[in-house]
Amino acid sequence: MMLRDEVKAVVAALALLCVVSREAPADDKITLRLADSLPVGHVIHQVITKPFIDAVEKRTNGTVAISHFPAEQLGKANDLLRLTQAGVADIAYIVPSYTSDKMPLSAVAELPGNARDACEGTAAYWALTRDQKIMADKEYGPNGIRPLVAFLLPTYQFLLATRKPVKSISDIAGLKLRTVGGALDLFVRRIKAVPVRMSAPEIYESVSRGTLDGALMGYQSAASYDVLDKMKAGTLKQPLSSAVITYSISAAKWRTLPEPVQKILVEEGERITKESCDKFGKAEVAAIDKAKNNGLTFIQFPPEDEAELRTIFEDVSRDWAAGLDARGKPGSQVLKAWRDAVAQGAR
Repeated sequence: MMLRDEVKAVVAALALLCVVSREAPADDKITLRLADSLPVGHVIHQVITKPFIDAVEKRTNGTVAISHFPAEQLGKANDLLRLTQAGVADIAYIVPSYTSDKMPLSAVAELPGNARDACEGTAAYWALTRDQKIMADKEYGPNGIRPLVAFLLPTYQFLLATRKPVKSISDIAGLKLRTVGGALDLFVRRIKAVPVRMSAPEIYESVSRGTLDGALMGYQSAASYDVLDKMKAGTLKQPLSSAVITYSISAAKWRTLPEPVQKILVEEGERITKESCDKFGKAEVAAIDKAKNNGLTFIQFPPEDEAELRTIFEDVSRDWAAGLDARGKPGSQVLKAWRDAVAQGAR
């Protein structure tokens, strides 16, 4: 059944692509199809997508045009890696944790407690995706894609829609919490809550129906998906996790591009990656202020819980690496490379 659904998704997207492609571009013009799952107006569109498109088109004097297909127009969030590999999209919003079976190593950047904030995490992850680095060789290369922009969102927090009072970690036990899979599932199980893996566009309906008690996500993401108003309580400044987000190009498409175009894509992607941190930080503060004005209660764990969380963070990192090692994946090697990259950036 799953394979049949996947085939249907690719066929439907190919049909849409045929319609889109009826107007052929001029011979000297390169048109790239960029697809994502984000609603129009999402903060990522404002901080990443539009600036990237505008910068590339400007620097190439219009020789490169990027056609943007937002809001899952070319396919669901979970299908975008496959659709990029198939050539339906040239560049796509690929979230490694949505396809953790294909991209398990990227979860190192999502391990709880492994980066103090999104700025530190983004710098470390970006460094590991460059040519000849471990993430490029072991994660992106085998999947036939190349990251043009790669960043971490502001650190995830507990955002709870339940009216149950939460004053300690033990109060979260048994709650059904949205995760993006991977390392975050390990963490949620470790605190005896129930991970429910889903993409962000699915959260609103699940919270509205009461089938989800809350989510691990950032405040600005909750606002972008219209779920912030449904949340009753949340934590602040906990390094619980984050999400690795990329806009990645098909390696097959990349090889067809002239070298000057490749150079511009790399330079603009790196610039926007490095600038994203401060911009997301400001958007997160604005979303937190909105939550406060809406009456959301901020959770403050007692000191003993804070100490317990640090222990859990280390246990989860160790278990994550060991689990990948057992599957023949370089989990411990990637964890060491990640921590070295974080330390290098902190110097």
